[in-house]
Amino acid sequence: MPSSLSHRFRHAVLVTRGLFLTDARRSAWGRAGQLLSRFSWELPQTLVGWLYTLFRALAGKVDRVDTLGGITFATKKGFDYGMGVSLGTFVDLWAAQWMRGEGEGYILGNQICQHEFGHTADSQRFGWLYLPVIGLPSLISAMGKGDHNVFWTEIRANRHAKRYFGKHYSVAWNENGYPTENYA
Repeated sequence: MPSSLSHRFRHAVLVTRGLFLTDARRSAWGRAGQLLSRFSWELPQTLVGWLYTLFRALAGKVDRVDTLGGITFATKKGFDYGMGVSLGTFVDLWAAQWMRGEGEGYILGNQICQHEFGHTADSQRFGWLYLPVIGLPSLISAMGKGDHNVFWTEIRANRHAKRYFGKHYSVAWNENGYPTENYA
């Protein structure tokens, strides 16, 4: 069933609001730096991510918008398996039918959300080089025939996610680099 115009508009507003959200766990200076980074150091992926996510929302291809740690998650539900794309502060998800939860619990309860959050750390580190150094190789790997989960960009994303979610939410990760089923 197509989403109503009011839902599309509400999702578009929430997506645009995501441009200005920061991680409340950071200091005031850290939050200011995160915001400044989006519009300077991370500008290419911030713009591409915002426009892509905004157009998905306006086209009715977003069922929900959640935020955590200053990152905006735009999800379309009902797929056989989950996948995602991280562009700057925006994570676009195509959620598997088994993915459940609301708000923060949705992100904490689904490893793909945490993994994609991990990619946002590389966006902050690599800045203008994120798209050619991390984004493009990751996309090529995902479209290839090998195991995308063991590609170096994906291992980095899991490492960043493990550090963040382990520290702030006590999420346990297994030896294979994925969250366990026991969430805090």
